[in-house]
Amino acid sequence: MKTFRLFFSLFFIVAFSSQILAQRTAQQIVDQSEIQCAYYNIVPGKMDVITIPMAFGKSSTLDAVERETILMAKVKQVHVVFTDFPKDADLKELNKSRIKVVESIRKNLVTDTTIKWKVIRQTNCTTEEEAKQLFHGIVIFYEHEDFLVEKATISTLLPEKVTPKEGKKLIKEFDDTTTYHVLNKMDWSDMAVVTDFTSSMYPFSAQVILWFAINTQQSKITDVYFFNDGDSKIDSRKVIGETGGIYHEHNVNFKEVRKLAFKTASKGIGGNDLEENDLEAVLSACKNSPSAKGIVLIADNNAPPRDMALLSKIKKPVHVILCGSVDGTIELAYLQIAKKTGGSIHTMEESLTELAKLKEGQSIQFGDKSYKIVQGNVVEVKGVK
Repeated sequence: MKTFRLFFSLFFIVAFSSQILAQRTAQQIVDQSEIQCAYYNIVPGKMDVITIPMAFGKSSTLDAVERETILMAKVKQVHVVFTDFPKDADLKELNKSRIKVVESIRKNLVTDTTIKWKVIRQTNCTTEEEAKQLFHGIVIFYEHEDFLVEKATISTLLPEKVTPKEGKKLIKEFDDTTTYHVLNKMDWSDMAVVTDFTSSMYPFSAQVILWFAINTQQSKITDVYFFNDGDSKIDSRKVIGETGGIYHEHNVNFKEVRKLAFKTASKGIGGNDLEENDLEAVLSACKNSPSAKGIVLIADNNAPPRDMALLSKIKKPVHVILCGSVDGTIELAYLQIAKKTGGSIHTMEESLTELAKLKEGQSIQFGDKSYKIVQGNVVEVKGVK
């Protein structure tokens, strides 16, 4: 027993010592062989990117650093980028100070040897002014830690191959089939579908994709757009109209739209805030699908649009399929979108198609609530059923 304990103790000490020795330093990174290129271009491929631009010849950052994302991201690779000016100069101390900026945010990005670093020298500059025009700083390539969970969830909802018969069987397994039900009953044609593809909406968004598996000869839908509210952008950096995280597929069949779903989820789940960039996504559809006669917006009743300021820019009817509505409560913003664009609004139970025709002071009943047009806006009339 004593021999075993001694062996185990020695093994632990050696293993622990090896772990310490395996930790990398900023000096070891700058001592790597440099990679030379004329100009540095960011090619993210399947990964997302965080850039930390820095001043020429300095380690000071030029923009706000996305600290929250850096702390949470599953980082795979980091590039430290600089220019060959003065020509052939030893710039290790400068690059080390730039690496220290990253280390101060998250130490293991430097110490963890499984994260690959590249030191890249740009050579296409002969003067200081030319050098200043090039990118300097740090580029971080990362995957989302939670994408494996997201991927597993989507795979459960959407098997790789689904026949029409299997698709109908899968639809029956959903607790709430609002999306599929409304898509089936609507008789519009030439529509682009814009779908909230944040994680809370997966069960409803998946029904769009299964609808294609069941309706293989469909002609209603021309294009599909999924949005995830800014990829994994931190909430403070979401700008109205420029939040992003919008992905498009023109080949509207089960295989391609399913692939689009995984792509959208792989880019992130949009931060921690409640609101979404619905209207930015609708405007993207209006711009990129000009032949579409209208937009079908599949929206989360529990997540209002953050970008209602964009509503006046939408010039096509928006038909809202509202998911997650409980006890008859409707998010007013979606009623407003339908009214202002000449569209309609739909839940599992009923549809409201005449909203745009309501005049000032007129009222309408929808669900368990009453609504009235006041100064051109839809407002709830309290205490009236």
